Amino acid sequence: VQLQERNGRLYQPRDLQERMEMPGSKTDLSARMVFSEEEKLKISKDLVDLQIETNKMKEQYEMENFELKNKILALENRVLELERCGEKVAGERDALQERLHALESSRKELADEYIILKSNYLALGRELDQEV
Repeated sequence: VQLQERNGRLYQPRDLQERMEMPGSKTDLSARMVFSEEEKLKISKDLVDLQIETNKMKEQYEMENFELKNKILALENRVLELERCGEKVAGERDALQERLHALESSRKELADEYIILKSNYLALGRELDQEV
C-alpha cells in the first residue's frame, strides 16, 4: 500500500504540470523523470521480492502441512494395526482361558478318579491281606 501511494504521488498529473511550469530546463525534467522511473523500478523490484518471499513461505507451509498429514496418516495406521493386534491377542487370551478351564476340569476329574482308584487299591490290598 505504501509503495502504491508513493508510486501514485510520483505520477500525479498536477505535480508534472507544476514541474513543467517551474523555471528549469528540459534536462531537469528529464532527470526527474529518470529518477521517477528508477523509483518505479525499485518499487517493482521490492514488490517482486515480496511476492517471491510470500511464495517461499507458502511453499514451506504446504510442505510442512504435507509432512504433518503424512505423519498423522502413519500414526493412524499404527493405531489401527495395534487395535487389530489387540483384538487378536484378546481372542487368543479368551481361547487360552477356555482351554485352561477345560484343563482344570480334566484335572479335577483325574484327581477324583485317582482318589477312587487309590481307595479301590487300598481296599483290594486289605482284602488281599485278609485272604493271605
